[in-house]
Amino acid sequence: MTSKQWYYAQLRWAVMVEGREGLREWKEAVHIFLSEDQETAFQQALELGRQGEYLYREGRRNIETRLAEVVRLDCLGPAQTKFEVMLGSSKAKERLPFEYLFHPEQHM
Repeated sequence: MTSKQWYYAQLRWAVMVEGREGLREWKEAVHIFLSEDQETAFQQALELGRQGEYLYREGRRNIETRLAEVVRLDCLGPAQTKFEVMLGSSKAKERLPFEYLFHPEQHM
């Protein structure tokens, strides 16, 4: 009996606009799931990505979200009990001095 392992898949979709605009934006998501092996996990990641595809109309134009790629596929092991998903970084909108102290325990 093969035991399943946890996999982390980062997927990217292209939002395509019919006509001259073409590529409008990229969308990304992370999926964490159990699978038997790397090849099966890749097929599952593709299926998850295909499920995220859709088409709608914006005025007279079709807008289609298409799976573009599986950006990353990592095996996390069989006994994973917690996960971290980094969501990237963003530019600071306010100015804080180096000496500034944060108090995360005060915000729930």
